[in-house]
Amino acid sequence: MKSRIPALALGLALILSGARAAEPYGIGLEGFAYPYPVTMLPVVSENEPLRMAYMDVKPSADANGRTVLLLHGRNFPSSYWKPTIEALSGAGFRVIVPDQIDFGKSSKTTAPVSFDFLARNTVALLDSLQLARVEIVAHSMGGMLAVRIARSYPERVNRLLLE
Repeated sequence: MKSRIPALALGLALILSGARAAEPYGIGLEGFAYPYPVTMLPVVSENEPLRMAYMDVKPSADANGRTVLLLHGRNFPSSYWKPTIEALSGAGFRVIVPDQIDFGKSSKTTAPVSFDFLARNTVALLDSLQLARVEIVAHSMGGMLAVRIARSYPERVNRLLLE
């Protein structure tokens, strides 16, 4: 009973102060702010319509004509790339930052997800943005995806940096 007293006291204090608890996030991280506008790319998996969320950040300095694709790690939304996005766009890069299917603001699927599937979706995103070649910076699981893209679509990759 003693362990419940601080929690009950905190709850009572919040109620009496008029403070409201934060709304819970939905499966698509509704209500969770990303650092840049998010766009959705329609994709299909086993006849299931899905949406792949991504940020497309233009250079904030003189454009150098190059694009960096940032690939997130497992169980992370792409929003954690904010400091990297700021540095790269400040150096003149266009920066593309997707949430892979099953992560972040992207759809969650009932079908199995493979690196081939994620690579196809990522290349479809590049196609939709008319990007023939990109530099890829990837973290954790994103590194495994980056290697799959580089091996399956070598003509799409200028450089690969695995973190």
